[in-house]
Amino acid sequence: MAIVAIVLLIPGLAMLFPLSNEGDRPAITILPPLRQEPKVVPKEELVQHALEIINSDREKFGMPPVMLSDNQAAQVHAEDVFRNKQISHWMSNGEKPYMTYTRYGGVGGVSQNVAIAGFTKAQYEECVNVIYDCERIEPITTLDELQYEMMYEDKECCDDGHRLNILNEYHTHVSIGIVYDEYYLAVVQNFENNYGVEVSASGGQAHITGQLLKGSIDYVAIQYDTIPDPAIYEQNKHLLSYSAGELVATVVKPLPLGYSYQEPEGYRLIVADEWETSDNNHVDITFDLARAVSADGVYTITAVVNDGVREDTVQVTSHSVFIKSIST
Repeated sequence: MAIVAIVLLIPGLAMLFPLSNEGDRPAITILPPLRQEPKVVPKEELVQHALEIINSDREKFGMPPVMLSDNQAAQVHAEDVFRNKQISHWMSNGEKPYMTYTRYGGVGGVSQNVAIAGFTKAQYEECVNVIYDCERIEPITTLDELQYEMMYEDKECCDDGHRLNILNEYHTHVSIGIVYDEYYLAVVQNFENNYGVEVSASGGQAHITGQLLKGSIDYVAIQYDTIPDPAIYEQNKHLLSYSAGELVATVVKPLPLGYSYQEPEGYRLIVADEWETSDNNHVDITFDLARAVSADGVYTITAVVNDGVREDTVQVTSHSVFIKSIST
């Protein structure tokens, strides 16, 4: 599934011209009309407001509320967008959202919305340096407008990608990153599917364990991306969507004695060394991750759950393993 980014609101500009005196005429000072300065709102209050409007929209369409996650990847990403004045799903170090999410301790599946309000980088500098009299950001109102755009004016821009992400019934949490000043606001919504399982990897082995919230794990996908770097950011920063890396392997449960899987084309099939589930839905899966590794890069382990009701599938992990050197 491709996840999309949205760009909104380019406030107005007004040139400032100096006044000059001619002859003996007295100097005239023209006062600008009074206007209310934007309120400086603490980030915690903004995050709470952003959570409330997300859950308000979900409630309107019969979706359960999401809880606030304390994962910091969304805030780090928002700060990166703000610093570069460039909306992007890629961090300036070349990371995709699930990579950053893993680095900050994320354990569930993750899918990202990004939105901005404000000026281009060049215009921003002119605003800050008072070359222009620029419209200022009011953060609460701006968050409301961005949320409305993502919910109700998203079709033409992004094929309703933001809206579908907000209204995904399988999301359990959202982490929210917000950075703003007078002339620019960036908001990142990292929606999470936290279903009680975690991934760990060590010594070439990977382990998935935990109390699965509901459903059952159908299979585990392993997807590959090259090692992130600033050049990857430059190549991709203008793209409106991102997707998972190249599928290089799937992990499946062992079959009964005498049965075997047909080898697929284009990726490797790995039969798990251990695949245990208990009556109370405790999961314990171990497999040889090294069999999927053929080059340096990022290998993301995605456990795919069947919800057991409508046969929908849900990605409940997005664990990225960074492999920078392998022996040959």
